[in-house]
Amino acid sequence: MVDRSKFNAEDFLVDSTFQQYCAGTDKLCIGYWEKYINVHPEQVEVIAEAKKLYAILSGNKRPLVTQVENFKENMFPVEEEKVVKLQRYLWLKIAAAVVLVLGSVLLYNLYHHYNGTKNVAQMVYTFATKSGERKKIILPDGTSVLLNARSILAIAKNFNDKCREVSLTGEAFFDVKHNKDKPFKVHTSDFNINVLGTAFNVKAYPDEISSEATLIRGLITMEGVNGNGGVITLKPSQKVTFYKTVIPQQKNKLVKPTSPQPEITINHYTKIKDSTIVETAWTQNRIEIYDQDFDEIKNVLEKWYNVEISFTDPALEKYRFTATITNESIEEVLHALKATENNFKYEIKGKRVIISKQE
Repeated sequence: MVDRSKFNAEDFLVDSTFQQYCAGTDKLCIGYWEKYINVHPEQVEVIAEAKKLYAILSGNKRPLVTQVENFKENMFPVEEEKVVKLQRYLWLKIAAAVVLVLGSVLLYNLYHHYNGTKNVAQMVYTFATKSGERKKIILPDGTSVLLNARSILAIAKNFNDKCREVSLTGEAFFDVKHNKDKPFKVHTSDFNINVLGTAFNVKAYPDEISSEATLIRGLITMEGVNGNGGVITLKPSQKVTFYKTVIPQQKNKLVKPTSPQPEITINHYTKIKDSTIVETAWTQNRIEIYDQDFDEIKNVLEKWYNVEISFTDPALEKYRFTATITNESIEEVLHALKATENNFKYEIKGKRVIISKQE
């Protein structure tokens, strides 16, 4: 079995199955790499870079720098300044990597195979965030998307031509520009959402026991993948939660399967004293923990602070907390939690945090 843990973008690109996944020409390759990405979130960024390289190489033979600049200008003319600067750096890095690393043989093979096809619909632009990072994106239709940590947003090249469809892994807040002729669709691994013009939050991390959508204003309809649960219509302030039967990223941890379909619940979002909505507090650079157990909080803290948290005793996972986190460090957060529940201690070793019972 090939160990891809140390792969860079160019290593992925020379893999023939990865090329077929990027081209969308083989269902088995697509399924394999989608599962691989879900199981290896730490490689999201390098895989996204490899996909961008592939998109460049699968085009025509115009000068590379010109092609890159035209693609940027045509696809995403309006974007937050911070993201634009980051992308400019990434595009330059990609162009340099293509010239210096791939070499003439790979260039010839890819161009020879794809020259003249102009398979525009299969070219996908991908945004990815790391742990502790949030990114604001303005799509070509004027829709605003705020991407939370460890998330991926994929947009087809033909976005806004006849339809507006995106795919999300992770969490994002969408403020969709109204266009009755072009419904907006969000695809996740657990459910699909259809909207016209509205604001809502979607959380669909592959390593968490549930996925959810929270509607702030407007109207959305959604249905589980493969039709599970039927079509659900959400009204403002409502939240729908899909509970999974298996958590692939957490070893030896399964949700008790009560039926072959995921359990679905509809509730109202959680609002606290200062009118803050708990489910969207992250868009204001704060975390609102409201009567949640330590295991749930663990997932949030790992993504927010880029750490790995482990418990030495399963009983610790059931401790429950309510707290507000803004600019505190991970050590300050743990110290504050310990002050409310004094029956645990913590040890920080680099990016590892070990939680154990107080002796």
